[in-house]
Amino acid sequence: MDVRLQECVVKISDSMKLLIKCFVLCLCVPFFAKAQSLSEPRWAVVDVSVCNLRLKPSYESSNETQALMGTVVQVLDADRYWRKVSTPDPYVAWVNDMALTYMDTKQKDEYIASPKWICISEQEYVYSQPDTDSERVCDICLGDLLRKGETMKRDWLEVVLPSGKKGWVRATSLEDFEKWNASRVLDGQALVSAAMKFRGAPYVWGGISPRGFDCSGLVKFAYMQCGVLLPRNAREQVFCGQMVPAKVEAMMPGDLLFYGSKAQSGNPARITHVAMYIGDGKIIHSSQRVRVCSLDPEGEDPYTREIIAVRRIIGHVDTGEGVVSISESPWYFSLDASER
Repeated sequence: MDVRLQECVVKISDSMKLLIKCFVLCLCVPFFAKAQSLSEPRWAVVDVSVCNLRLKPSYESSNETQALMGTVVQVLDADRYWRKVSTPDPYVAWVNDMALTYMDTKQKDEYIASPKWICISEQEYVYSQPDTDSERVCDICLGDLLRKGETMKRDWLEVVLPSGKKGWVRATSLEDFEKWNASRVLDGQALVSAAMKFRGAPYVWGGISPRGFDCSGLVKFAYMQCGVLLPRNAREQVFCGQMVPAKVEAMMPGDLLFYGSKAQSGNPARITHVAMYIGDGKIIHSSQRVRVCSLDPEGEDPYTREIIAVRRIIGHVDTGEGVVSISESPWYFSLDASER
């Protein structure tokens, strides 16, 4: 064989070997990423103001729910830069790992026990210095949790993000989390007030934050603002609390009204929507947007779908009926009295 031809064959062979190696490596990347995840800490804390959790590990997958900054989640699995997590609801979905700060069990317990601030403004920012002209570190919103820093300057409070990064927030936008929680009142007026603040907010599938709500997200967020944790979806919320007759005269503000299809022909009932009764024959719900509707066909903006069930949560918290107060949740507070 000609020497030049032989050299060419050798070069082609080497190139093919390199291509094969690259191909094999690409095939192995997901395996190595997943294998590596097995040695990672199995806990994490949400490190962005509002974290979107998806059905599958892809941005093209539907947004199933959200979690607020400071929420502890359990890490279950990994796929490239996605992590499968379980939230306090509990709800299992996928999230981009850059939205999380990882912790081992000890770090997680220390985080839960640490003193925190809760954001009480619908929209606020963390600044690098106690000055609105300084660089923004990140945004925060109503319900976000941040660990307390060591100092206070004028009308500013130092905060520590889940990642450990420090910053400053205007004091008027924060409240001590324990004091905030102790001040929560669960009654019809408080629930209606919490939900009505978001009248006109856009409907967002999977939304559970001031950025937008789906139907169950709105009632869940309103109850959380009153110190109570509801399950994530309407089909789970319908099993909470006490059954109430589906008659206006029997309803109280704060009751949850469920819609869908009744059980028939051997098929079980299917719940597809939830609203909150606000009194005077009216409901508030997230349907296209957060709006108030009348249960009276002749009323303003009537909503006349057949009610499948009505559930009363007030008076049925921490009683084993599917509803837990924030105070009794190990995801938010250490339940060891010696640590409180």
